[in-house]
Amino acid sequence: MLFFGSKKSSKPALLQPSTISTTSCSITNDTATALLKHNQECAVSKIRNKIEETEIAADSLIQITNSINQSVEVQMNSIEKVVSEISNYSALAQEVCASTESSKQISGQTLEVAGQGHDAVRSSIQAMNDIGQSVINAKGVVRMLDTKAAEINNLLDVIKDIAGNTNLLSLNASIEAARAGEAGRGFAVVAQEVKHLAERSIESVDYISKTIVEINKSINQTLEAMDAIATKVELGAQIANNTAQVFNTIIDAVNNSGAVYEEISTAISKQTASLESVMGSTELMSNTSQQLISTVEVASLYTQFVKTTLSSLTEASTGLQKISTQMLEKMSCPPFTGATLRTSLPNEITTFNPTMSSEYLGGHILSNAHAGLLSINAAGNLSPGIAKSWHLEDDCTWVFNLRKGAKFHNSQEITAEVIKKSFEYLLHPSTDSPNAWCLQYVEGAEEYCSGKANTVSGITILDRYRLSIKLSFPYSGFLLNLGQFYSSIVTKDVKGNIIGCGSYILTTQEDSCTLAAFPEYFNGEPYIKNIHVRLTKNNVAEDFIEGKYDFIFIDNKALLDKVKNLPDIKVYTNSIMGTYYAGFNLTSDSPYVQSREARQAFNHAVNKQRIISEILGGLGTESKGPFPPSIVNDPTLTGYSYNPALAKELLAKSSLTGPRRKFKILYRQDAGPTVFNKITEYISEDLTRIGIDCELVNVPSAKYLDVNLIKSSADLYIARWVADTGDPDNFLQPLFAPGLRTNRSSYNSETVNKKLAVANHMLHPTKRLDLYKDIQKTIAQDFPWIFLYHPHMAYACRNNISGIKMNPLGLFKYEDIIMEQAD
Repeated sequence: MLFFGSKKSSKPALLQPSTISTTSCSITNDTATALLKHNQECAVSKIRNKIEETEIAADSLIQITNSINQSVEVQMNSIEKVVSEISNYSALAQEVCASTESSKQISGQTLEVAGQGHDAVRSSIQAMNDIGQSVINAKGVVRMLDTKAAEINNLLDVIKDIAGNTNLLSLNASIEAARAGEAGRGFAVVAQEVKHLAERSIESVDYISKTIVEINKSINQTLEAMDAIATKVELGAQIANNTAQVFNTIIDAVNNSGAVYEEISTAISKQTASLESVMGSTELMSNTSQQLISTVEVASLYTQFVKTTLSSLTEASTGLQKISTQMLEKMSCPPFTGATLRTSLPNEITTFNPTMSSEYLGGHILSNAHAGLLSINAAGNLSPGIAKSWHLEDDCTWVFNLRKGAKFHNSQEITAEVIKKSFEYLLHPSTDSPNAWCLQYVEGAEEYCSGKANTVSGITILDRYRLSIKLSFPYSGFLLNLGQFYSSIVTKDVKGNIIGCGSYILTTQEDSCTLAAFPEYFNGEPYIKNIHVRLTKNNVAEDFIEGKYDFIFIDNKALLDKVKNLPDIKVYTNSIMGTYYAGFNLTSDSPYVQSREARQAFNHAVNKQRIISEILGGLGTESKGPFPPSIVNDPTLTGYSYNPALAKELLAKSSLTGPRRKFKILYRQDAGPTVFNKITEYISEDLTRIGIDCELVNVPSAKYLDVNLIKSSADLYIARWVADTGDPDNFLQPLFAPGLRTNRSSYNSETVNKKLAVANHMLHPTKRLDLYKDIQKTIAQDFPWIFLYHPHMAYACRNNISGIKMNPLGLFKYEDIIMEQAD
């Protein structure tokens, strides 16, 4: 383990009542004067430091005001150009509107002509059909003529036969006439004439036959021509039909064009009206920008006035410091050896290495022994740290101006080079820090973490006291990350021990640690010289009552009840940005874990109000999802009320009633009756009431939150998560992003992962908040946890102690604590 400070003591310091060790003072001869003298020295030093910080802030404000003034002027020029462009566009829109109207008229005319064309084509089709029918009729007549010609041909054959017979008869008659001699001569003449008639008949028949052949040939040609005409008529009819379809398409297109033109005309009319509205808004913007310029000029004057006043205040503080020093020197008191305040924390701190710590209680110590580029004040807001000022050069690059002379506890000066090395130590794969995610959005961090690069490209040393950090994309929560104890700036001594630069130097013992004031701390030496912290949960109230503690941290009802009504004791209560939950091990094969309805049933089975009332004494608010309301407040989130009957119904619906293997819940074996163990016992009792057979699995406190132990040993574990910052992404990513050791439930939702990535890049604050509300609802409906409560924390101190303030993250800044008088 690495320790913070010079040495590790082998023996714990004895617990004694608070004392102030001083020698006699020549003026007052008591410790009160020495204490007063010390407090005054510290106060004057802190006032001077704060005035210097304010003066730096005023300079930055002046620069920002001037930048705003320049930006407004640029904006005014842009607005004028926009107005001009909108005017041109409006005129163009009106021209388009007029052209559209003309197009509508042309479309109407086209529709009329297309209709006429369609009618003509329809008439043409009818005429084609008539021609086709006429051709068919003519073919019938011709075919009838062909039939008649055939019949005539048959008759000619008969006539030929008759002529042949007649010719034969004529021949016979001539023979007979010759036989008759002179008496048959007249008959021979007749026979000769008959022969001539028969021959002429045969010749006529032959001629008629040839003519009929030619007629048949003509008939065939006529039929062929008529068939060709019919084919052409059919083709013409098809073409006419196609033409009709084209006209129908033209008519439909023109009709559609008319509707489109109507829509375009309506849209352009609306657009013109919108442009007129935009022009009105732009003119209003222009007037507002004019007013803004005037306001910025006034703000610039007042800022300059503040700067002048601060300069005067600086001179006054210099004089005050000089006078105070002279006055205190005349008091002739021996040097103030300091007061020791005593307090306690439950002994659950597993590491004092800020780079490796992700524990809330560890933050109480580490946030006072270490410091970062930036700091988080008692109100939870960013304030200067090692960086006295910073600014954004573009959307992604932050430039930090360092304090000259800021030192580590070993007196090594803090420079830009050292800061880059510290961040690279945090990100280095060999460090294997669970907090490397706080710098994951720095450009080149991913490549460095995976060993693909030898340096982080996004961290640039500008000079000895200036450093720039470029992000991969604009991320609003980045500066808050830099103010946390886990991103503190550290260095190493020759033995490899880590050295911090916070207000106190840390030394650890077996069950306690000591914080010694660092005289060269860049924000001024703390009021209290030493703070001794016992890491114990035993007899805290009793030791506080006996005067062995000066202030204590309260997180449970029993402790609160013992001290809240004591005389000379002040008790304060704060709500903090955190959540307590019972997390399911989603890698478990338990049917209760693998069933979404069963996980919902467990949420209804646990009586959260009983935990808040009986264990915490009211120091909590029932949670409805993972987010504390101070980070994301969603009134529409209903949560899961205590309803054992509904829990049993859900188990029955999932067929999970009856005997099952025991449900394993992790239990801190060496922690005794702490809040965590009591919560575990209450949850076990509530689950038993709905028929779940529970088994408490004892593990050492130091190993309790190890994700590998959870995966191998438990179905459920009890944990808390206190916000490092007020940024929703900073709160949610470590708990639910896959692959992180702080995601102890091994939750992995593709929907949530995608939405987290979108929200992470989103700059619009309202839309970003709405998206995180949506993400919270998705997680709440997945039931990866039993959502328990958001804690309130209390602390008690003696009346002679002031300056103790708990910030919204639940941490104290010990450097602000003042002992006003000795007991």
